[in-house]
Amino acid sequence: MDIREANPDDLNFLAELERECFSEPRRVARQSLKNSVLSAGQVVLIAEVNGERCGAITLIPHKRQMRICSLAVKNGFRGQDIGGGLIQRAIETAQQTGIPRIALEADIHDERLVRWYENFGFEAASVAVDYYGTNEDALKMVRVSEQRIKSRNIIVTDYETGFFEGIPNVTLIRAKQYIEDDEYQNIQNAKIFNLCSSLNYQTVGYYVSLLALARNHSVYPNIISLRDFKNSLIVKSIGDEIHDQIQRELAEETEKTLSLNSCFGYCDRPEYQNLVRLLNLLYEAPLIRYQLEKKNEWSLQKVNTLKLSNITQNAAIKDYAKRYFSKKQFISSALNRYAYDMAILVDDDEAHPPSCRIALNKFKLAARALGFYVEFITKRDYKRIPEFDALFIRATTNVNNYTYDFSRYAYAEGLVVIDDPWSILRCSNKLYLFEALKQAGIHMPKTWTINKNNHYADAVKTMTYPIILKQPDSAFSLGVYKADNPEECMERLSELLKRSEIIIAQEYLPTAYDWRIGVLDKRPVFACKYYMAKDHWQIYNWEQEDEDDSIGDSETLPVEKVPKKVIASAIKAANIIGDGFYGVDIKMIAGEPVVIEVNDNPSVDFGVEDAYLKDQLYTIMMRSFYNRLENDRRVIRKISY
Repeated sequence: MDIREANPDDLNFLAELERECFSEPRRVARQSLKNSVLSAGQVVLIAEVNGERCGAITLIPHKRQMRICSLAVKNGFRGQDIGGGLIQRAIETAQQTGIPRIALEADIHDERLVRWYENFGFEAASVAVDYYGTNEDALKMVRVSEQRIKSRNIIVTDYETGFFEGIPNVTLIRAKQYIEDDEYQNIQNAKIFNLCSSLNYQTVGYYVSLLALARNHSVYPNIISLRDFKNSLIVKSIGDEIHDQIQRELAEETEKTLSLNSCFGYCDRPEYQNLVRLLNLLYEAPLIRYQLEKKNEWSLQKVNTLKLSNITQNAAIKDYAKRYFSKKQFISSALNRYAYDMAILVDDDEAHPPSCRIALNKFKLAARALGFYVEFITKRDYKRIPEFDALFIRATTNVNNYTYDFSRYAYAEGLVVIDDPWSILRCSNKLYLFEALKQAGIHMPKTWTINKNNHYADAVKTMTYPIILKQPDSAFSLGVYKADNPEECMERLSELLKRSEIIIAQEYLPTAYDWRIGVLDKRPVFACKYYMAKDHWQIYNWEQEDEDDSIGDSETLPVEKVPKKVIASAIKAANIIGDGFYGVDIKMIAGEPVVIEVNDNPSVDFGVEDAYLKDQLYTIMMRSFYNRLENDRRVIRKISY
């Protein structure tokens, strides 16, 4: 691949590249492209393969920072590391001109793109709200010059090799030196590339990775990966993270087994270069072999390290090695880089999840800033629970589905978990909840239970209408109905009692809005007014086809602006459940608070619950996890609100 500066003859190509790679709101106009090419203050670079233009990058250099404005690769050339070559040229340009920082923006929803940039040393710096459009946030990422970080790439072997001659940015030493010499025991910011002939348990190679962990060096492969390689269950589970991508990449493969070698990121089967790149995001090691097998679907079966002496040392591999060792940052074990590991359980197929994608990414950023490694997991990752220190459930919870199983397993394994299993049990069944609130003397609407096995027709006639009927496990206003008279009540009950043998009936208390007080660690953290949906008696109107009219407006206020009676009632009701994260719904009737219910797993959505505190809300919640973990370790150190 060749890279050159753009000229006016490239304008048609650049305009076509914009149309091909970006949606209309994100495209750069032709005139702007022309200005960039002709500007003395911008650098536009064109990538070519065999004389054919295939990609471009636009740079704006300043004295202390270079900004990457655009990066695009033409269809048909993706998966050939064209983008990586352009990024590497940008890094080299910054280094040659003494610019210490490179900045860019990436779609916060595109996890794969963010991780790709991280592979070149870019780190999340902040969130640019609505950067691409309404609810289309960008993640601002920054890479600091390797010259300022002063890191060292140290290759450790137990044999002679001339392979690394002419490769810059590396120091080649023997395992004996790394294990015994004071220089390597005390070096800071070192990256250790362990290429010993054997990495099996209790070999010299194994001890190199083990000592690197003890010395707080980044090591590839790390000691956790070496153990993982031996555990087929973990290998399959980690491979599930890119399950869909594996199926797509191998859709045309006719064999039932496949072995792929990755040598410094170079795949010995070029047609599967993109797949190897994806797998390398899961396992970072200089020399690695992936073995995949197809039964009903393709799955990752084995992962092993390779010996340098057993690979074909051609020019392409050497070129990849140069690029590999020029990177500032590699994916390393969470044990090396983070204080704790957090799993956030999500359900991508859920129609009404408790947090939108933007909010989820804000949770991730807040947690990472506090020292967490964060990974989004799904119900397929049940067996991986012991890998984490904390579990944050952001899928709708219910005792009778997998979310409770996740919570219970995590709790049994000693994880800090929100929502804990007891909170799910207590909140998700309204029969329990109302009884517990009544026993505690909480002011609630008048409530009755209707039992399928008892004669309830007479009781229905004596109730005051309108009345609210609720399934015990209802959520998000689903399974909740209003009956205006005894006849309508009996009709609704005939359907509801098919799903549950007991139904809750509650007096109807009309208000323009409900208070929702978010309570965490027995303290209020947010306060919202949820207004009723247009021409409806609930916050949600699921029968409304117009999405704008299906949910009522909301207003978020500082906690101190909420009536003290409301806050006091919310805290008292939440404390009956536990010390987790709850949303307490309250109506004000004749100046007095009436608790409607306490919800575990309350919604935290971008632009709603975070509208007042903004990013601080996510930080407060992640600090709760951190403090709980620190308290579990009996460590005095604590991050305060």
